[in-house]
Amino acid sequence: MEVIFSTKSANVRVTPPTAARHARLNSTAHRADTENDPSMSSSSVVVSASAARGPLRNASSMLKRSSTVVRASSSSSQRTLIAGANTSTGRLIAGMLAKRFGGDGLTLTVRPGEFGLDATNYVPEDMPDDIFEQRFGAPAAEVKKCAIVDETNADALRSAMETADVVIIAHEGGPAAAAVAAEVQAARKAKRVVALSRVGINRRDERPFNEQNKPTQKRVQVGQLSLPIGGDVPGALGQLDAFARAEESLRAARSDCSFELSIVRSGQLRGNGPLLMADYSARLVDNMYDVKFQDLYVQRGDVSEGYTKRLNLAAFLSHVATDRIDDAPEDVEVLSVVCKTNMFGEQSITPPTDRERRKGYDMAKGKAPAAIASDAIDALLAQL
Repeated sequence: MEVIFSTKSANVRVTPPTAARHARLNSTAHRADTENDPSMSSSSVVVSASAARGPLRNASSMLKRSSTVVRASSSSSQRTLIAGANTSTGRLIAGMLAKRFGGDGLTLTVRPGEFGLDATNYVPEDMPDDIFEQRFGAPAAEVKKCAIVDETNADALRSAMETADVVIIAHEGGPAAAAVAAEVQAARKAKRVVALSRVGINRRDERPFNEQNKPTQKRVQVGQLSLPIGGDVPGALGQLDAFARAEESLRAARSDCSFELSIVRSGQLRGNGPLLMADYSARLVDNMYDVKFQDLYVQRGDVSEGYTKRLNLAAFLSHVATDRIDDAPEDVEVLSVVCKTNMFGEQSITPPTDRERRKGYDMAKGKAPAAIASDAIDALLAQL
């Protein structure tokens, strides 16, 4: 059976497929400049899963886009802490929340020296406003209102945790995630902690996760590039071992504090969201994910393997931490491409976005599909 909800701005279909293990979102996303593009006057979202649980609410807003900062009354008074705000995923989350709620209620914690961003240069002073918003996803004026904390300063990090209503751990590396998770016990005021983790944590002795669990490598400067080719960092944990330690710390802190915990597992990360020309050569392969893989596959627990597009991951983390603060899954995996590894190597078992939906995007010009909409995420979560 197929149920179709039609509105002026979106059509939503809920269909149970013949064989599907994952809740799947198949989304025709708007461009970043939809307001000036008359061809984007309508769009469609198809949500399919093994069982559809009734009608979707607010379908008319499913793919609504706006460049205006909207401060939602239910969340604007909250203080949200984003740890790892200088990672690619963390920066996307910071931009999404600053644009939606304003920067006054955001605390961004960063690790100096990582990704070229720290408390002194997180907001470039000489960047034109339009380029800034393309790169950060929010007006410069709002991002400048965010409090920025050096998370390697234990006292400063604990103080920030103590005032947070929501904590989002967006570190893409296990050791950094574990270091922050060890301090979450200070977040006694927090209502929910949302932590990025990885699939394979519970299967890290199996292929391909044993390869992904290698310790952090020393970085070697080669020209203008810093490459992880210097061998294991002495005493470093494997990436998945460190994420496992982070999860242990968070569960222990939850037993002492009153917050709800959501572990959001990604696959190997790809894509970087908005693209500048200067980024093109270094990020070509990653950013192709933003066009080629626009779908999202969601399932409870740690059961699959694959890759996750950062832009949709950031939207998922942001939504769970704000709109779903009272009702979010405890352990969920979010993948853009589901794979399996066998004797022949890695094979994709989910298809790329069809060619028709890829038309009109040009990564070299910064024209990428917009992030998954909140109502579409709700539709996926309803079918878990």
